[in-house]
Amino acid sequence: MGLKDSILFSKKFIINIVVAGIVGIIGLVLIFWWLGFYTNHGEAFSVPNFEGLNVKQAQTLAAEKNLRLKIIDSVYNAPGRRGTVIDQNPPMDFKVKSNRSIFVTIKSMQPEFIKMPNFVSLTLIQAKADIETYGLKIGELQYRPSKYDNIVLEQQFQNGKIEEGTEIAKGSRIDLILGKSEDMGSTTTPDLLGLTEVEANLEAADAMLNLGVIIYDSTVKNFVDSVKATVVKQIPVKNVPLKPGDEIDIWMSLQADSTYSE
Repeated sequence: MGLKDSILFSKKFIINIVVAGIVGIIGLVLIFWWLGFYTNHGEAFSVPNFEGLNVKQAQTLAAEKNLRLKIIDSVYNAPGRRGTVIDQNPPMDFKVKSNRSIFVTIKSMQPEFIKMPNFVSLTLIQAKADIETYGLKIGELQYRPSKYDNIVLEQQFQNGKIEEGTEIAKGSRIDLILGKSEDMGSTTTPDLLGLTEVEANLEAADAMLNLGVIIYDSTVKNFVDSVKATVVKQIPVKNVPLKPGDEIDIWMSLQADSTYSE
């Protein structure tokens, strides 16, 4: 190869290198631009409030905000209008990016029915576990004289006896009539502070007690707030001797450090 050919080859090689470099830089710019566009890098906005909207309205709002609405549950026994959103996750004003999924719970139009199980002759502990398993809720505990302590003598719904096999809506509260012997003795109040209402009710039942008056403070404004609120005060306080079936009054708040004057 002569000197002239060598020089031409060198020029072509340099030109090719430069062109390849420019193409590579342009390619990287396009890739980063696409990634930024695809992920909406740095762009976030507040989640709107879907609560109280029916499904069609919620889907329309989600589409307008470029969000995806997903119904994950439906509840019949809950405050609010039937067919509307009663809970959402993430909550309103939470910062998200475009195309994020919003998971909502709907208050169903029709209840889901099951056949009433038989809890009679079970112990309170067994009946409590089975009630939760069947999607029911434990209601009031009442005691009647019996040879056997804490054995279910009768199961009731809405102040009347309910027989095994009767159709009943999921989420219904089942009251239990329990046995109490003469030497059964007393129980003591558990510590309910920091528990939700559902947790407090189960804890009280474990101690053979009922929740009495439930008072929500001004921080609790809707159903979702009531679910999240926790006990900030109870009367009687913990470790007070009570008779089985007695009640504990509780005060609920969204502020864990909330206090009440006596």
